[in-house]
Amino acid sequence: MFPNISGSTQAFLASLDATQSQMQQSQIEVSSGLRVQQASDDPTEIAEILQLQGDISQNQQIQSNLNGVSSDLGTADSALQTAVQAVESATSLGTQGATSTATADQRTNLGQQVAGILQTLVGIANTNIDGRYIFSGDQDTQPAYQIDPTQPEGVKQLVTAPATQVIVDATGTSISVSKTAQEIFDVQDANGNPATGNVFAAVNSLATALQNNNQADISQAVISLQSADQYLNDQLAFYGQAETGISNATTVAQQFQTQETSNLSQLRDADVASVAVQLNQEQVQNQAALSAESEVLQQRDLFSYLG
Repeated sequence: MFPNISGSTQAFLASLDATQSQMQQSQIEVSSGLRVQQASDDPTEIAEILQLQGDISQNQQIQSNLNGVSSDLGTADSALQTAVQAVESATSLGTQGATSTATADQRTNLGQQVAGILQTLVGIANTNIDGRYIFSGDQDTQPAYQIDPTQPEGVKQLVTAPATQVIVDATGTSISVSKTAQEIFDVQDANGNPATGNVFAAVNSLATALQNNNQADISQAVISLQSADQYLNDQLAFYGQAETGISNATTVAQQFQTQETSNLSQLRDADVASVAVQLNQEQVQNQAALSAESEVLQQRDLFSYLG
């Protein structure tokens, strides 16, 4: 304040400054759409606003994670459906070879087809998405298996890393979303030997029995394949359940996002329409005050300001 300016003029200038400050704030709110942009705008709400912003950011990351793994699960599900069909085809070939009327040449031909199915299954075990082998567990830069006729199961395991990937949903619940090729195709007992349901072992034993023209072994291999088929369907069910879990988690995350965004809007956003009306009123009042003060000043002489 200037000491030689009259009290009424000082009061006018203070009022004018307050009005213009409010106009500036209103203009900011109208242009940005935000009522609170910094702590000083509303200290009582800033803590909750920051918390909601953090929650929304975390939720967006969760949704990104869910979307990313959803693609992998879809590919895995499709791959295992193909694997089930391959095992059922092998079972059908084995059933043909197990008949007493099948000749050695026919069984040799059937054995070659089954060997081809084994190779197909190894290819499925090595399913790759953008350079990642989705059944290689935590060591997903390398394929899981390769064909190796010198091995009892006809295949050689290349990686032994477990599959530890889980996705945490918006409620904090962990969802298991992956299995290794060993868990799916090469289940083993505590001693490291093929267990009931071992897909590779069952298919390879059938191929060997057909090529050896051994009817009894062919029949036994068909039984093993039936167990492998059931086991493989169980693994397929795991991925189906994981897909359902991810889908449900995505829905929940989207609901959380909608609610959190609404809560943030209520705390932070400006009522632009109301503020625009208020701004217009403030501008009118400001102009009226300036006009009124101008008229008063015109009625005063210079000595009014000398005190």
